[in-house]
Amino acid sequence: MPISELQPGDAVLVTDGPFAQFTGPVRAIDRERHRIELVVQIFGDDTRIDVPLDTVEKVPNA
Repeated sequence: MPISELQPGDAVLVTDGPFAQFTGPVRAIDRERHRIELVVQIFGDDTRIDVPLDTVEKVPNA
């Protein structure tokens, strides 16, 4: 996914890796490392995770 398509606050779905199928809002985008930080619910708690940009897709109409 092109970095330019994502903005902080956009909802994304993690598609690969240990956090696959988690969704949450983007908190930060690291353009140099091609990674994003998002917040997901794990066991009912908000948890910040950092994942590669190529493992997420924007959730449509979110």
